[in-house]
Amino acid sequence: MTGSPTERPVSFPSGGLLLRGILGMPDGARSCGRGVVLVHGWGGYRIGPHRILVRTARLLLGRGFATLRFDLRGRGDSEGDGTMTDLDGMIEDTSNAVGFLRQECDVGRIALLGICSGANVAVGVAGMDPGVSELVLWSVLPFKSQRPLRRRIARMRHYGLVYLRKALSAGTWARLLRGEVRIGGAFRAIVGEPAGISRGRDLKDSRRDLMSAFASFRGRALFVTGTLDPEGMEGRRIFMPFCRRHGIRAEFELVEGADHSYYDPAHAEAVVERTLSWLLDESASGGTR
Repeated sequence: MTGSPTERPVSFPSGGLLLRGILGMPDGARSCGRGVVLVHGWGGYRIGPHRILVRTARLLLGRGFATLRFDLRGRGDSEGDGTMTDLDGMIEDTSNAVGFLRQECDVGRIALLGICSGANVAVGVAGMDPGVSELVLWSVLPFKSQRPLRRRIARMRHYGLVYLRKALSAGTWARLLRGEVRIGGAFRAIVGEPAGISRGRDLKDSRRDLMSAFASFRGRALFVTGTLDPEGMEGRRIFMPFCRRHGIRAEFELVEGADHSYYDPAHAEAVVERTLSWLLDESASGGTR
């Protein structure tokens, strides 16, 4: 006899901190065929924008998936200093969340579903955990190291010309001799200075080469992007040829007119329904590891 799907608050350790979340068990059974860990974005917590992760987790639970949506360190109810949380810490937290779900629900296959920075975290975990068989990546961003070179070059060219014109001005030389020109400031304006710096390090960057690690991923991935999401579209332009080049089985879906967080109810519905149908497609998932 089986029971109804249940959700309950849980906690688990990660990096010396206690993380909290909601565990979903289908039909009250401990042994599940498949599980999904849902990962929120940089500034959010486990419900996701307009509760999209709650809705998705409950629909998955009703379809027989074990689910875990949790707060990354320094977010929501989890311990930690949010101002010091970095990408590598978020990857560590999600890796531990995967281990916790395996332990609690005895799942055979694990999928990661992430939105925004949470999608990048999922990519980072998939590159180091061969047990992750599926990725659902909503609005994935380019990693810092993968920002398009053409954009950086265009920015450098623009500011380089600005400061070249200034350098050719007699007034600039007079100010330079008086010590009124800050050369270091001009250099930083030309090459660009990253945001989100803490103690000299960009929190949104990783100490590892995440894309190189992701190249070895042999599961399947679904990328979903809104056409009105500039950074998401840039991520799509980077990941699409990367997946082709490295033989990663990936599908790329566009949601026409959608923004980064799918705030329009029709867009959110489209994203969630596509995700469910993709995860439930046993014919496509049968070959994953």
